[in-house]
Amino acid sequence: MQIPIKRFVKPFIIPLLLLVIATIATLKWGDFSEIQNPSAKLKAFIVIFPIVPYFLFIVTILLGLRSNNSGITFISILMIFSYAGIFHFAGSAPTLIQMIAFLLPLNIYFWGSIRNLPPFSRKGLYLLVLMALEIVVIFYICYFHDLPDVKFNFEMYREFSNFSQNLEVIMNKVESFLQIKFIIPEFPSYAALIVSVILCTVTLYKTEDNFFAAYITAGIVAFIGITSSDYLPSASIYFTASALILIIASIESSFSMAYIDELTALPGRRSLNESMANLGKKYAIAMIDIDHFKKFNDTYGHKTGDQVLRMVAMKLAEVSGGAKTYRYGGEEFTAIFPGKSAKEALPYMEEYREIIESSPFFVRDKKRRKTSSENRGKNSRKSEKSVSVTVSIGIASSGNNLNKPEKVIKAADKILYKAKNAGRNIVKT
Repeated sequence: MQIPIKRFVKPFIIPLLLLVIATIATLKWGDFSEIQNPSAKLKAFIVIFPIVPYFLFIVTILLGLRSNNSGITFISILMIFSYAGIFHFAGSAPTLIQMIAFLLPLNIYFWGSIRNLPPFSRKGLYLLVLMALEIVVIFYICYFHDLPDVKFNFEMYREFSNFSQNLEVIMNKVESFLQIKFIIPEFPSYAALIVSVILCTVTLYKTEDNFFAAYITAGIVAFIGITSSDYLPSASIYFTASALILIIASIESSFSMAYIDELTALPGRRSLNESMANLGKKYAIAMIDIDHFKKFNDTYGHKTGDQVLRMVAMKLAEVSGGAKTYRYGGEEFTAIFPGKSAKEALPYMEEYREIIESSPFFVRDKKRRKTSSENRGKNSRKSEKSVSVTVSIGIASSGNNLNKPEKVIKAADKILYKAKNAGRNIVKT
């Protein structure tokens, strides 16, 4: 199923805005640091600001734990350690920074793909141990390679000389790989970012999970902070922006769970109730019902029924005339026309009915469902048949005895059943 362009682009708007703000802040940071006789508050801000990403990522972890979202929890943990590596070793461990730039984008896709898994379940704990091992190994081998004169590393080299020599050979090869120049310096890190962005975009398209829009932009923003020539304050600013992107995605997800119907992506019953509480004196409400939906479900299965619901909802979301559309429940939908009467709303609903009636809907033949995956691509159109999907609509408007939205919606529901009794595929007022 194709995602409407607006729905695909919308999750990127705020993250891209944060990227722009972070870039401006980085460019203007020098003006702050060069202020003569800065105030005590400005001095405190400059000192405290590098700690801000830690605090924000901890908030993101708590939000992830609260919603049992292991993806955003694991990614936030990775971000904390990545930022710590840059903040503490930017000038002394270049291989570690290059390794973070290469691995972080790939890890974002991998850990982000682990959805609907409680972090403290048995499997979640195993994954946390796996992540901890990755972090410890990467930090140590890079630390060992970049800082051989540190006392601990020196003692390690003396006590385990063969192991240390072999490790050094491996790390020299890793370092050479990370520094490969193809069009741009350190090409592998940029290639890893591109691969991660492509994989996350494909997953976003297939699953319509807006968290992947956050993962894409948070990864890009963090990558800019890692690869900036001036690690500080760039890393602090860009990682702060990454944390804010993940926090906003968590908040938006909580809002969607409360107000948006997951199957159709239309606002749900709770959102409808709040909208009805804020209507003016003049408005029309249309109740829409898919004709013979139960029979359709029984004949073709619930998965096909869900596809019908999505198709009807997608077309309903495109209704003009200032309509606000909702999923009422089951196969019923609602459209509110603020400032319009039932007569004024009728042409828009009639146009919508005609669009649904004329939209082809193909279902798989039962025999095709039983064929092997190798043969499914052959003559696929022949193994599908077109079925008719229609809707019946009842419209009522405020006025006289219908002085409350609850009364108007009940009146529209009664008119809807008159339309169904009149033969269906009809709009009545």
